[in-house]
Amino acid sequence: MKRKRLLFLLLFLVLLAMVGCNKEDSAEEKTDEQIAADYLQALGYTIIVHEGEAAKYTLEQERLETPDYMQLWAVQEEEPDAFFGKEIVSYQFTVRDHPLEQLYSPYDYTISVIVMLVDSEVIGGISGPVSKIKNLVMAGGEYSIDGKTLKEIKGMDYSQWLDYWAKKYGKRTE
Repeated sequence: MKRKRLLFLLLFLVLLAMVGCNKEDSAEEKTDEQIAADYLQALGYTIIVHEGEAAKYTLEQERLETPDYMQLWAVQEEEPDAFFGKEIVSYQFTVRDHPLEQLYSPYDYTISVIVMLVDSEVIGGISGPVSKIKNLVMAGGEYSIDGKTLKEIKGMDYSQWLDYWAKKYGKRTE
């Protein structure tokens, strides 16, 4: 009799543990925005504002011929080829404790970061200072998600990179 009770109790505990694990698994399912936020926090940034979804599109060759997308991809570690035909979703945040705060005073600028994801995985992003007075993004090109320049990432100046881009993706835009 004691053996049956012990067996029943053991079986009950195993079932209880399995139910608990299933609840944990469903609680761990995160939205793309949560994944993006977690990524920024893992980089050491403090999120001040969640701006929400910034863009959602399927990457096609034609997009890479526009200046905005050229500059975006200029500061990514990976080339865009791997993402052709895939949906890219981007989320924007205002952050603190970002490397660009060394170049742009936090008294005058906030740092905006956009995180790009494909299939719920971060593939890159951009960052830049936004003037607190004029609420405008500073001119001078994009920075990578961690504040690096085109030269730091690709090892080329802008003119060299434009030539490379034109050969690879078919258009040079000044």
